[in-house]
Amino acid sequence: MKCPAAVLVALVAGSVSAWGGLDGARMSGAERLEVVTVPTPAEFFAAINKAGKPDWAAFYRDPVPTTYPTRPQAALNLGALVADGFVAVEAQDGQQVKNTGKDIIALARALGVGEEVLGRGKSIGDFADKGDWFALREELEATTNEVRQAMAAQRDEALSSLITAGAWLRALQVGSRAVALSREEQCAELLRQSALVAFLRAELQRLPEKARTGPVVSEADAVLADIGAQMDAPADAAFGIERAAGINARAAGFISGMSAKKQP
Repeated sequence: MKCPAAVLVALVAGSVSAWGGLDGARMSGAERLEVVTVPTPAEFFAAINKAGKPDWAAFYRDPVPTTYPTRPQAALNLGALVADGFVAVEAQDGQQVKNTGKDIIALARALGVGEEVLGRGKSIGDFADKGDWFALREELEATTNEVRQAMAAQRDEALSSLITAGAWLRALQVGSRAVALSREEQCAELLRQSALVAFLRAELQRLPEKARTGPVVSEADAVLADIGAQMDAPADAAFGIERAAGINARAAGFISGMSAKKQP
């Protein structure tokens, strides 16, 4: 899989930054917004896809529960499911998209916001039947935004932040595996996103103390800190396939543990 340099400068329309990362000025400005738009896993996967054609279906995982003991765990897994939906779109697998869409709606219902996105579930199914992959990306993103907005309306910022963190941790798990399998040093540069990870951590660290010190938020923050350290390669040095493998191992272990019905 070849990774032309042009892939590394893909712009994210409507986000707070270009795909290359969030600079300091934009970061400080973004933090003043009540609802912040960050690059989505869809853009990340699209950048990887431009470099070649990974076997996206190889990144599917076994079905996960659609109910969890705590709302924070459910929110994080909902985010991870959204990333799974984007993986299925890249694989152009309509049935897998529909299956994932149903699970997203089920988890949203468990969080008390299922009615707000019920219509989105039908649209996801319709677009999947038509093979309209562009519309499916848009619909998955809109579904995520509506769930997050519903969480914000309920003054539950912790759940909103965990949805975003879950989506990105699952996306980094998939993306780092794709990069490691490519064995292309240039592809690894797609994972140089330490500013984005810092931004996600800042969202979690701004939460009220009770939410911030809860086990799910604490573990998510610790994993993001470890991944950020893996990403912190000198700008003038190659990122390296080894770093990609390290990111994958950390993200995969966390996502696997969090998707279990009962926490250890």
